[in-house]
Amino acid sequence: MNIFIKLFTNFIFLSTIIFSSNIYAVTADDIENANPKGQTVEFWVQYSDERLDAVKARAARFEEETGIKVNVTYKGHYGKVQSAMMTSAGTKDIADVARGYGNAAADMYQIGAAIDQSILANSKKWGVTQADIDDWGANWSVGFSPYFDGNPKLLHEVGKSIEVVYYNKDWMDELGLSEPQTPADFAEAACAATNSVFSGRVGETPSLGYEIDTDASNFAAWVFAHGGDVFDYNSGQYSLNSKEAIAAMEFIQGMSNQGCAQVTRDKYSDQQYLGLGSVMFALGSTSGITYFQKAIQEGYNGNWEISKVPHSSSEPVMNLYGGGLIMGKTDNPDKMVATYQWMKYITNTENSAVWSTESGYGFVRTSSADHPAIVEKRNSLPQYDRSLGLIKYGKGEPSVPAYYSVRGEIEKAYAGIINGDDILSTLNDLNDEANAILADAIAN
Repeated sequence: MNIFIKLFTNFIFLSTIIFSSNIYAVTADDIENANPKGQTVEFWVQYSDERLDAVKARAARFEEETGIKVNVTYKGHYGKVQSAMMTSAGTKDIADVARGYGNAAADMYQIGAAIDQSILANSKKWGVTQADIDDWGANWSVGFSPYFDGNPKLLHEVGKSIEVVYYNKDWMDELGLSEPQTPADFAEAACAATNSVFSGRVGETPSLGYEIDTDASNFAAWVFAHGGDVFDYNSGQYSLNSKEAIAAMEFIQGMSNQGCAQVTRDKYSDQQYLGLGSVMFALGSTSGITYFQKAIQEGYNGNWEISKVPHSSSEPVMNLYGGGLIMGKTDNPDKMVATYQWMKYITNTENSAVWSTESGYGFVRTSSADHPAIVEKRNSLPQYDRSLGLIKYGKGEPSVPAYYSVRGEIEKAYAGIINGDDILSTLNDLNDEANAILADAIAN
């Protein structure tokens, strides 16, 4: 009886969403004829610190310029923002726009809580130009989700970062080695570092080539660098046991077996020990570049560098990620257009640059690189300047339902492989579990 009630309730819920969607389906003509003036945009965010104050100040300026009011509301961490959006699906309480990652956007889109932004982006009157799209570059393309029919635009990027290699340049020079270009070069340097002592080391911590943060983004970065992917959009299934994923894990486990790499000892300990001069390599987000800088300044206080992830592919492939803007399904053309004008405003050349300095994330427009605030940072931090040239190689992780849960499974499997678990069976089990999680998410 309980099962019947649950199924009946789910049927009524989905039917309500589908029925209301059919009645109030917004057309391209509705968008062209919309009037955003005097509208109020509800914007749900995940930050409550000085970034919230910065966005509220920007919203006040936007209202002065356009007559569109934006209420910026802190809803808790990303998970709570997503939960609030999903529980308000099909109601008048849903936000017009919310912060979130691509996988959250996919979860919301699947149940009718989020929309395909293409109808707004393609508007001649209210949308974006080809010049805008070219200026965003990879930051525009990663917002699409090929998993769904029609390849919907679910995310509008507002701040991104890429996974890069951080390394001790002085130590590399002492070893007489050049910056690694391939995984084999990387492994050679990692083992050379493990079997040496850096002259500037602080403390007595033994040398280690590579301390590995087993985050799913790190796993994806190495699979990308080996020419693979973690999801096959053609089949709609995960590909965590592909030949490229296997090669990536053979490379990682090979270093571990030689004692040249290990799972990170604690959160951010890769930064800590690289700063002390006892770890040669770490992989991490460019949003953490100033944290690495600080660790090194307070440690061996020498030369360091960032680089692309060494690759066996013909060109670098960099893991590009970050939270963006997800539009709630309100079915109100006037509010939709008002919301999209706000989204464009906070990601224009000026605001993208300023937000980058306020948030620590990278700007999303190429033209922002010449903004005075960014030029100052580029001149003062060459590593940051170098990272900007790698964004064009960006590739996103899956924008599919339930990827958040899959990430947890990836992290466990990755740590197990580093510690000696059989690669093929571990990846096969991981892939089966990931696809089961996806299937369950779609079914429910």
